[in-house]
Amino acid sequence: MKFLMTCLFALFYLSLSFSFITEAKTLQIMSYNVENLFDAKHDKDKKDWTFLPKDYPGKKEICLKEKNKHHRKECLESDWTEAKVDLKISQIHDVVTSGRELPEFLALVEVENPEVVARLAKKLGYENIEMSDSPDERGVDVALLYKGLKEIKKISRHEHIVPVDYPTRNILEVEFLINEKYPLTLFVNHWPSLANPDSWRVKAAEVLSKRSQDILMKNPAMAIVAMGDFNTIDDNDPHPFKTVLYKDNLFEDVENLFIQDKKIEDKTKSLKPAGTYYFAPKDQWNSLDHFFVNKVLSDGKDLDVTIKSFEIFSPPNITHALKKKTHNDEGKNIKIVLAPKRFEPRGETKESIGFSDHFPILVKLDYPDFSQKVTSNALAPKKRKK
Repeated sequence: MKFLMTCLFALFYLSLSFSFITEAKTLQIMSYNVENLFDAKHDKDKKDWTFLPKDYPGKKEICLKEKNKHHRKECLESDWTEAKVDLKISQIHDVVTSGRELPEFLALVEVENPEVVARLAKKLGYENIEMSDSPDERGVDVALLYKGLKEIKKISRHEHIVPVDYPTRNILEVEFLINEKYPLTLFVNHWPSLANPDSWRVKAAEVLSKRSQDILMKNPAMAIVAMGDFNTIDDNDPHPFKTVLYKDNLFEDVENLFIQDKKIEDKTKSLKPAGTYYFAPKDQWNSLDHFFVNKVLSDGKDLDVTIKSFEIFSPPNITHALKKKTHNDEGKNIKIVLAPKRFEPRGETKESIGFSDHFPILVKLDYPDFSQKVTSNALAPKKRKK
């Protein structure tokens, strides 16, 4: 018995020398509508004439045919050169890298082609690019840049056509395996604009919803993030989020989770901008950009969204102070709105060319990383007393 007790004590003592440490690792995702990242070359069969040099053959004739007065003027006056492309890329770089390390994933909205996206990726330091090839007449697409880390393994990519009456942007889908264990699918969206019927955005929502359900039927453990510019406001009817994405609790909006989280102080919530896009004619803030996550990412297990990390990024240098007249019982007043400093293709300097008419959004995903560490207390020789 004495021998048995001695062995048990020795085993217990040795077990104390082994500590199993769980460290939380983080992936940061940014989604950014960069507003017209075009190169200075004409893409065949695309209406990219505004984003060409002023003396480009045939540009003036095409611009004069533009029916919209504002667009016609912008097309005729713009002189989109390689120098301006570099300036635009520099502006995006400044936003993405401002005060932080490069996000592991960067979803881009309103980009023209793989060549100009590759230039941006090189400037930022991303090794990998996935991009859609949409039928959009202007040549606008979406892209996903991601770091070349051993923890991030790409499994597959697909894109999905949105079946509406006018060619629009495809939905980009990329599947990953995180840390050799956690499946993750990212969707990048740029839904039909608000100038189009609400039913068109419902169609986009149905494409995203059906594909997500198909994925979850095959792998219920799949974490899904759908992000991008959804071009949806509260008074859309039918509403694509309420009638499709929220149905059967398929998706949750991370911004809503942030607002509803009682653990997050009201002061922190009050610092969040009222939206990602400001519509000046109606003095209206809209949250056009979203992160939608499925239940796998909000169950507190494995790969999980960190609600408190949600951010609408709006530092002073990418905002523009707009003066707006207001009316109340005391008469007229002037209020200042710090709106996104929108992109101006006719600008010549960093100050005049602006950034984008959208603020970017960010969120973090955390996942456990299990490692075994041998503590040296029991195995290392004790130091002699001096």
